[in-house]
Amino acid sequence: MRLVIAGGATGGHLFPGIALAEAMRERDRDAKITFMGADRGIETTIIPALGYDLITFPIGGIAGVGMARSLSRAATMILAVSRAVAMLRRLTPDLVVGVGGYASVPGVLAAAVWRIPRCILEQNVIPGKANRFLARFVPRIYLGFPTDRSVFPQEKTTVTGNPIRSQALTGEARVKAPGGGITLLILGGSQGASQLNDLALKTVPGLMRRIAGLKVIHQTGPAHEASVKQHYEREGVDVEVVPFIGNMGAYYARADLVLSRSGAMSVSELAASGLPAIFIPYPHATERHQRANGRWLESQGGAILMEAEEVTPEMLRDLIEHLLAAPNALSRMAEASRRAGTRNSARRIIEEEMRRLGVIREGEKAEEREEEGARGRGGEESDG
Repeated sequence: MRLVIAGGATGGHLFPGIALAEAMRERDRDAKITFMGADRGIETTIIPALGYDLITFPIGGIAGVGMARSLSRAATMILAVSRAVAMLRRLTPDLVVGVGGYASVPGVLAAAVWRIPRCILEQNVIPGKANRFLARFVPRIYLGFPTDRSVFPQEKTTVTGNPIRSQALTGEARVKAPGGGITLLILGGSQGASQLNDLALKTVPGLMRRIAGLKVIHQTGPAHEASVKQHYEREGVDVEVVPFIGNMGAYYARADLVLSRSGAMSVSELAASGLPAIFIPYPHATERHQRANGRWLESQGGAILMEAEEVTPEMLRDLIEHLLAAPNALSRMAEASRRAGTRNSARRIIEEEMRRLGVIREGEKAEEREEEGARGRGGEESDG
């Protein structure tokens, strides 16, 4: 099986692609997997380290950059599509999957030129512009959340949940803080969310003085690590400060409550891990899609959303203190989050595409589902 995964630039687009690659390798150890992305995206460091082939193009996003730069980037995008057409002719993939964002455009359009089987993933509640454009060129669209299907042709869409990397999934056992305390995990994002970090710095010291045994883990982003550490040291509080978390599942397993932005993958990972969350969405995200993502889990009962423009350190401190003092309410949120989450989306998507390609027969797929159901009835954790 030869698979091309097109897209990247940000973790929100790249990580679902990695989850699909993992699912494909589980199904076919000899699968040839190639990523196509942007030459300045995070894929340039992550994908080679994982051992996958990578092809990059000198492209950038067009939205919100001004007329002159938009025209220049449109020209480079056309050249990238032309190059991707030539690349796919050489690679002859069986399937091309677009994982969203501008970096997915060359690969998906090139697949349409060659009539190679193809599909796209939409991670957010509010679909991105690249996927709205690409929707007309693909026969199948997999949705991370139940979104407004009027954006896409309904006959093309399937809600599967977002594919999640194995390292971002928790195991069966929670890891409790020493002495039976409770743990607050603060996720500042891989690049560091300045406003969220600043808000945490003004909130955490007071919280730790008021709540005995509270353990705080603060992921800052590399650029903010030193200043955040220095602040907590000056305040005299012991906070575990980490610049970047690779093995997210291990940290999710330690957490009782999470404070985070509400990017699509953060919301999906927290739900899959059955974690209650407080979301403060990035207010300048395109079409406020982070707000929509967070509102979705809030509507399921698994999260509380606070608007970035309105929240104060005092409001945040009072909310966290209230939740941590009400273990039953926190448990209900955790259970609601778990019910809303999905853990097997990558496998579902790969199996569906392989079935469409004729690699998996309907009978084989039905037999696998029956076996999974039997294992679940035997007491293993459900994939949700």
